[in-house]
Amino acid sequence: MKKIISLLILYFGIYTTAQNSPPLVKNPLVKSSGLKIKSREGALLEKETLNISKFKNLNIQKIISKDLSNDSEENSLGFMMEYETYDRISKKTLTVQKTELQQLLEALEIIEKKQNSKVGNSKKKYKFVLANNIEIGAIYKESLKMWINYFIFPTEFYSHSVNEFSKDELKELIRILKSAEKEL
Repeated sequence: MKKIISLLILYFGIYTTAQNSPPLVKNPLVKSSGLKIKSREGALLEKETLNISKFKNLNIQKIISKDLSNDSEENSLGFMMEYETYDRISKKTLTVQKTELQQLLEALEIIEKKQNSKVGNSKKKYKFVLANNIEIGAIYKESLKMWINYFIFPTEFYSHSVNEFSKDELKELIRILKSAEKEL
């Protein structure tokens, strides 16, 4: 009997220690902003923020990051959202690289064209998600017979802020982003 118990303990011990740990899986939804200067260690960094414009409750900024040890510089566009509640003041900035800004502008221009074309009987929805998880899109509300544009700004873990805007405001956003692109 002792041999059987010893064998079972030995088998159980080998079985539990022989298990491979599961492989690490990167979350495909979390993407890097691509900033190289921001990720450098062992260097004195400088960050300068210039306000470009405001759209709804988003402050659109030019962010200049400098590595003072080798005088390298990198520009990006910042979307900063700020809000205050009874107990909390929050300010968060997410960055967008120039190449991604170009893709966003192309997507917004396509959405604008789609909104000016005939909808028909089908439901239409569009979205574009930036690497920093800001989502910008449009849906056709059949009940209102109009397009509703939106952006979702991730504010906290498992939380986000949805902001709706009109077709005319979409044109304004495109104009603001084109102007910002020239400044980068």
